[in-house]
Amino acid sequence: MYDYKLSVRNCLDDACRAFVLAHNITDVAKAVGMQPATLRNKLNPDQPHQLTLPELLAITDHTEDPTILDGFLRQLNCQPSVPFNNATPENMQVCALTAMSSVGVIAGEAVSTEKMTVARRNQILDKASDAIRSLSLLVYSVESRFQTMPALAAAVDVVSSAMPGIVA
Repeated sequence: MYDYKLSVRNCLDDACRAFVLAHNITDVAKAVGMQPATLRNKLNPDQPHQLTLPELLAITDHTEDPTILDGFLRQLNCQPSVPFNNATPENMQVCALTAMSSVGVIAGEAVSTEKMTVARRNQILDKASDAIRSLSLLVYSVESRFQTMPALAAAVDVVSSAMPGIVA
């Protein structure tokens, strides 16, 4: 049913490197019950130690940073993670603005004549992930907002079924 193919690039290694640069690993390790040196080794692609799934979950939960998880998903050529608990009717504007901002940055990079460096490529991919995540949250926020008003939902269903050419 699914055809997961591993990327030829090691996206997980890149994500681990980015995570280390963005966080105080000593604080993260202590918060998730690990020794700082152990966590550093597990996040270092040159070391044989690797994160376990429970460790990845604990780190992502503590930091609320999906970088490593998204690197794992990118390694499988999958879309970035989307935290559904952030999808609320009140977040619609934030999701829309964040998505548009990310797409604007990507558009700016697309017309740029600068050399494509690893850092620039990673920035573009991160912005694309942010845009996908924000658009996905926008979908869930709209659905959540729509479902909180059942009378409106029923009225729209009636109108859309009565006039399919007008409401589509």
